[in-house]
Amino acid sequence: MPTTPDALYAVWTEPELMRRWYATVVDADVRVGGRFAIEMHEDDGTVNGFTGEYLALVPGQRVSFTFTHHSQMPERRISDEVVTVTFRESGPGRTEVTLVDTWTGPAAEPSEYDLLREGWDLWLDLLEKSGLG
Repeated sequence: MPTTPDALYAVWTEPELMRRWYATVVDADVRVGGRFAIEMHEDDGTVNGFTGEYLALVPGQRVSFTFTHHSQMPERRISDEVVTVTFRESGPGRTEVTLVDTWTGPAAEPSEYDLLREGWDLWLDLLEKSGLG
């Protein structure tokens, strides 16, 4: 992305910036062990809610958190999901972003991996379009 690792770290950890790209509602206690709750209010009226706990916060380098999607059907709910986002300078004013999403729970079909990837790609596109990243 055409920005710095510090700027990307900020958009993942400052609630005011998170509201501009990540979710409609953001309530975040951004510290290791702190919890967050976010909601995405979709155009069709649905609300997707997510909660989690911050596991690692390394300014300009990495954010790691648990992640639970509350709108999933209970029998398909991914459990013990952990998302780690890392930032690495890849050139002047450019940053490589790596997002790794791991979990336990029901085995996923290939199409489910595609949907998960599409969801994170959508969020990263929103970040890029926001002009923050």
